[in-house]
Amino acid sequence: MATFEYSDTFNFSPASVFALLCDLEVRPEWIKGIIEVRVTPAGSAQLGTSYFEVGKFSGFKSEKTMSVTAYDPGQLLTLDTGNAVASPFRESYRIEPLSAESCRVHFTVEVGNVPKVAEFFMRQEMKKSQPQNAERLKALLAGRTQHIN
Repeated sequence: MATFEYSDTFNFSPASVFALLCDLEVRPEWIKGIIEVRVTPAGSAQLGTSYFEVGKFSGFKSEKTMSVTAYDPGQLLTLDTGNAVASPFRESYRIEPLSAESCRVHFTVEVGNVPKVAEFFMRQEMKKSQPQNAERLKALLAGRTQHIN
């Protein structure tokens, strides 16, 4: 599997960051390229939640169904297609608390059956998109925090 990792510090409580990551319906607001999502059952992600996503990334349309395969409240969320598909896909978000009001989020994306030449281009794209997605996630958190205050 091709693995793409990124870590960033968030000046928000670990609980609020994790809660937003588990709100799978808002992913199009912070992950550029996602066009449509369906979450079953509706609500915050839990172990076994089914997640269907349609997106357009680097000019290619993508459709995939994933399940929440790892869920440790406040610490870890993993979405996974499983290995029975042509291009297995897994993404994980691990929260590392730094204080009551800050944390480090470790983003990991793994894609299987990627040709070497495609992996090179994916790596270049991920170097740009992962930090941009993190910034959009922070902006979304900031908007929610302002709305609450």
